[in-house]
Amino acid sequence: MVTASRFNSTAFPDSAYAAELQRSSRNLRFTTKLEKEYMRGHLAHSRTLIRIVCVFAALLGISRAVERLSSGNFDAFILSSLAFVISVSLLLAAIAWSRSFERIYMRWAKILVPVRNSIVAITIAMVAAQGQLDVLTILPLTLIGPFFFLGLRFHIALLIGAMTILSFTISAAVFDLELPIALRASGFLVMSLVACAIAARHLEHRSRITFLETRFIAELAEHDALTGTKNRRIFDEHLLRLWRQGIEDRCTIAVLLIDIDHFKAYNDRYGHQAGDHALRRVAQHMQTFVRRPLDILARYGGEEFAAVLYGVDVEQAIKVADRIRSAVEELDIEHTGSRTSSAVTISAGVAVVQPTPERNPLGALQLADQALYEAKLR
Repeated sequence: MVTASRFNSTAFPDSAYAAELQRSSRNLRFTTKLEKEYMRGHLAHSRTLIRIVCVFAALLGISRAVERLSSGNFDAFILSSLAFVISVSLLLAAIAWSRSFERIYMRWAKILVPVRNSIVAITIAMVAAQGQLDVLTILPLTLIGPFFFLGLRFHIALLIGAMTILSFTISAAVFDLELPIALRASGFLVMSLVACAIAARHLEHRSRITFLETRFIAELAEHDALTGTKNRRIFDEHLLRLWRQGIEDRCTIAVLLIDIDHFKAYNDRYGHQAGDHALRRVAQHMQTFVRRPLDILARYGGEEFAAVLYGVDVEQAIKVADRIRSAVEELDIEHTGSRTSSAVTISAGVAVVQPTPERNPLGALQLADQALYEAKLR
């Protein structure tokens, strides 16, 4: 199992996945944004199973209805109940095949499945009271489905199970089902509910942890492990995407190359552990100035960072670079080995370009590198 504790979680302060892994999701619910992401993936994974189970439930209801009609049993309530169960099952199956599945399925399932289960439980109690005890074997299926086959969250499935048992118990008393049979059936249902709840809770917890681990590992693959900023591979890919988008949108792109001044001297004087700590602090402060959706900050190598700002002009880009420079200086990280200041400082090179098909994003990097070199000489 991969957990956030295996990594320097302070280097990923903005990772929602790391934060949830620290909590271990014991309450089986994430923050709103993550919960929606998890449920989308969960429903997509459960979609085929939902289709099969709903079609199977509809076929089972149809076979029961045909059996009754062929035997001349035209009990209106039972046939109406079967018709409702068949309709609900087919409706849920249709939703599972529709393009709107992930958007509307849960909304409808939370309403229709409890009602369907309650009606099935009432019908089974009524039929069993008439002497057809074989229908009691269907009862466990009404509990297993919501927990394991219909893509419902644990707490919803648990509520549906409790409603099913309550509906059956009350109906058994109303229809005068023999007390020993009613007690045995209700007791078996309660034990089945407890067993399903224990297993389902464990499975959902494991599913949620796996979801977080998978997403967190994917995040780690995009980030520099020390500073928590994006790594160079992701920066290069992002710059290329923005370059193409800039051509389409006719927007400028600003490239900032940022270097920590005299950092080798810092490591020599204070040690590499202190150097790593300083890198993290500087990176985290720089990140606060590069937060727009299309902007990116990455560790470009050693003590050098690179940033891309989308749709800004020269004045705006220089202003961001100056704010970053001032913020790092205000950290007041002691650096007696520096030839320019008693605290850690940075130098930045800024290049603002208009992407065109004839130009190359590497050219923008070269311009920023040249500007950084000139800044270092000052």
